[in-house]
Amino acid sequence: MIEPGIHTMSAERYHADPCEQPSLSASIAHLLVNQTPLHAWSAHPRLNPGFAREEKAQFDLGTVAHSLILEGNDDKVRVLDFPDWRKKDAQEERDAARRKGMIPLLEKDWIRVQAMVAGVRLQLEARDDDPPLFSNGQAEQTLVWEERGVWCRARLDWLHDDFSAIDDLKTTGGSANPPEWSKKTLWSIGADVQVAFYLRGIQRLTGRRPFFRYAVIEAQQPHALSVVSLDESALALGRSKVDHAIKTWRECLKTNHWPGYPQPVYFAESTSWEEARWMERHGEALAA
Repeated sequence: MIEPGIHTMSAERYHADPCEQPSLSASIAHLLVNQTPLHAWSAHPRLNPGFAREEKAQFDLGTVAHSLILEGNDDKVRVLDFPDWRKKDAQEERDAARRKGMIPLLEKDWIRVQAMVAGVRLQLEARDDDPPLFSNGQAEQTLVWEERGVWCRARLDWLHDDFSAIDDLKTTGGSANPPEWSKKTLWSIGADVQVAFYLRGIQRLTGRRPFFRYAVIEAQQPHALSVVSLDESALALGRSKVDHAIKTWRECLKTNHWPGYPQPVYFAESTSWEEARWMERHGEALAA
């Protein structure tokens, strides 16, 4: 088993969970906070015997762009010359590539992701961030620490060597416009939990508190890039959620009880917008 510290390891080893006991990650903490312990149990490789990592074509472009931008590495990309995945031979070659640990891409998508990477690199070079994004550091660094009897792990996209900053790369099928991404996507993906969790790990291991930045890239042309961080109010909310997640995780591991949604019958109430829709459509008063 692995010791607490900052490690370099494969994605496969990280996602299999190398810790002494089933460990808490930012994604599992997000499930504990926003769904239920049952969802967290189901998504954990050490707890759910039937666990399988989700593999979807919609994630592949972002995964490949991530690898190219951060590591300059396309070793795991398998480009297949098919117009789409609808025919059986295309599906068979796609599935065979996945079984070998490769990421299958249609040739048109490979061209698309290369254009995305080139556009992002130009935008990064034109920025004057201090420190520069994705510079003077290492990609895919794993943090492992123990906190109040709970093992925790995190995989950082980019950790600067002096611990001054953590950079995280996000691709989006929507808008990277900072106010819009911050209002919608940031909360839905649990970014406040992720940032608070990562900063907690670095502080535990080094005593430092880095500056955390998201580089958000649009998947569609012109692949516009924005940089988003969290203010102190968002960080405080994230820290509160992480505290709750650690407490819940510890209790669930101790009791081996992973509850789902509450058992009592939930009585749904009518809403003003549904009543207005009905009145507008039928012009009838609701029965008293």
